[in-house]
Amino acid sequence: MSVKVLTLFGEELLPEPVKPQPRKRVAKKAVAPDKEEPAIEKPVAEKKTRELKKTDALNGWAGDKQYYTIGEVATLFKVNTSNIRFWTKEFEMKVRTTRKGDRLYTPENVREINTIYQLVKEMGFTINGAKAKMKSSKKAAFQTVDLRKSLLQLRNKLLQIRNNLT
Repeated sequence: MSVKVLTLFGEELLPEPVKPQPRKRVAKKAVAPDKEEPAIEKPVAEKKTRELKKTDALNGWAGDKQYYTIGEVATLFKVNTSNIRFWTKEFEMKVRTTRKGDRLYTPENVREINTIYQLVKEMGFTINGAKAKMKSSKKAAFQTVDLRKSLLQLRNKLLQIRNNLT
């Protein structure tokens, strides 16, 4: 039903306002009893062991250069450069900067970032938890990661020797 309106130019017909239609809700799909969805919460112990099985980011890394750019470090750990920048700031790492402002990381800095990466990404620590862990036992944290790395390398060498013998 149109409405007649008197305007400066005479009478005009205004169309009826259109009411918006409500959105339809989509029903959730029923899950077959033989294909149940995995549980949302997993026990913490299973999560930790699953995360610890990941390979070390520095596996096969030579560390032969004097300085590494932030892009090289980010690709080494497969994270964004913003993560490396954030970790550098949060953990108060001393890195060299160029006149242009680019950050340069020494092999020691890269090893420290590796420890941070292991704690935060693989073991599931928060930033504050990783800070506390590194502060309480800075040398022990580095040694743990280095020990794990050396044991994995030893295991790989022993497997290669075993394969060569058979």
